[in-house]
Amino acid sequence: MPDQNALIRATIARLLSEKTGVAVISMKESIEELPATARKAQTIETLQDLLLEMAEERGMMVELDL
Repeated sequence: MPDQNALIRATIARLLSEKTGVAVISMKESIEELPATARKAQTIETLQDLLLEMAEERGMMVELDL
């Protein structure tokens, strides 16, 4: 599973890089933009935690619009 986590982190990183310059991103929209393979590999809660953590590291705010 470590390899899968690395792939999911890379996918989230790519998604966030596409949103560079955006101050606030939507949690719901961002999760929906992830490929289906990433969404199936992890629970939604885990994906939300990773997205929130990685966005905060980049100085982005996440709107919790679940």
